[in-house]
Amino acid sequence: MKKPFIVALIPVRKNSQRLKNKNFLKFFKNKSLLEIKIQQLKQINYIDKIVVSSDSKKAAEIAKKNNVFFHKRKKYFASSKCSGSDFFRNLAQSTKCDYLGYFPCTSPIIKK
Repeated sequence: MKKPFIVALIPVRKNSQRLKNKNFLKFFKNKSLLEIKIQQLKQINYIDKIVVSSDSKKAAEIAKKNNVFFHKRKKYFASSKCSGSDFFRNLAQSTKCDYLGYFPCTSPIIKK
């Protein structure tokens, strides 16, 4: 049996609604929520690919710096006008894999 290809996807919006730039603010040990999430996911051996999905140039820079993939999200799919079902459908359609894990930055306190 072939090993399934597993992608960990980190969604990051450029314009957070309640706390501006929350995913890029220094949170712990001078690292942002996005950097913390990438480092957490890199410790999980069965993840084959980590993808940051965003409309933000800053997110793209952090992804590149951490040697993970970046998915440029279209403006509509990063807006509050986009429904949850449209958002998740777009993520699934734009990611080729057997299994897709969804890992928001705003859950930084998790165990491996």
